[in-house]
Amino acid sequence: MKNQITFGCRIFQAAHEPYTNIIKRAQFCEKQGFDSVLIDDHLLYGTRDAGAPEPFVTLAAIASGTRRIRVGIAVADIVRRHPAIIAQTLATLSNQFPKRLFLGLGAGDPINQTPFGFSAAHRVGRLEEGLKIIRQLWNSSIEKPQNYKGQFFSLNNAYLQAGQEKQPVPPIYLAAFGPRMLRLAGAADGWIPHCHTPATYKMDLDTIIGSAHNAGRDFGVFRSAYYTLSSISKSRSEADRNVLGPARYFLALIPEALKEIDPLASHPGRIWEKIPNPKEQRETIRKIAAEIPESDAYNTVIHGTVEDCIEQIQGYAKAGCKEFMLTFAPRGGLWSTTGLLEEIRLFSDKVIRSW
Repeated sequence: MKNQITFGCRIFQAAHEPYTNIIKRAQFCEKQGFDSVLIDDHLLYGTRDAGAPEPFVTLAAIASGTRRIRVGIAVADIVRRHPAIIAQTLATLSNQFPKRLFLGLGAGDPINQTPFGFSAAHRVGRLEEGLKIIRQLWNSSIEKPQNYKGQFFSLNNAYLQAGQEKQPVPPIYLAAFGPRMLRLAGAADGWIPHCHTPATYKMDLDTIIGSAHNAGRDFGVFRSAYYTLSSISKSRSEADRNVLGPARYFLALIPEALKEIDPLASHPGRIWEKIPNPKEQRETIRKIAAEIPESDAYNTVIHGTVEDCIEQIQGYAKAGCKEFMLTFAPRGGLWSTTGLLEEIRLFSDKVIRSW
């Protein structure tokens, strides 16, 4: 089981730091033996501590600055990007960096959509149609134009001329939660959720496996990943402090996940989606997060001593996870760079190299 596990690292740009630091962190992760690096697709974060550069441009810069490591986005959405544009962008990057790309797709976060005039309605339906269109266009050419008529998108003798037919389609992971999204994930190449315990991860993965079998897809090549927070330290208590706040915040954002891992936990639901002011939205989420039980937060992340981290990884691996995509939470907060490289190095030396 050990040899089947791969490790990725989410990298970011903190506010007021040079853009080139993103590339340097990716190079560091490659040197440390990580299999992949991933970046966000956000227009805003709601905090002054974060930078939000354009992700596909950044992906190209990372791939240019590294040699072998896989690079991807976790996750983009079909609300803010037309699937034809995503297909063209992936094709362009695939020709430059063959077999090194992956893409996470999700329904998206209204907090990143409504401030810019994008409707958050029918997000899952758009994703379902968008996934079909990306694949159709990848198989298109001037001799083989594509047609599609959906509720949200259509193709009328459409084709790409981006050289996409020369490259395999990059793996597409879905950030799926909930019955409809999990069934849809069975038609994708992979799954990249967060906010799970090993038990709830296995439960949802079983739903995806059933969907894949019904669709006639080979689940043996399916990429089951887990996008989660991580903090490794010689002190379990220090790692606890590093992950607690952001782990609670993530659970606050997904009330369905909290209900699944702890049916007794209290959550008022997505009440912030009805609040127009972004600052008030984020403050509401923080108040909800502060009430989430510590144990629920700790049980969804990879953290603690080396032995703790290995034990937790083994738990998710037994549940069916093959890829861990980690956001390291160093001392000083989620967007802090203080101690970040030291954590990444320690994880690489003591966890990845032990696998």
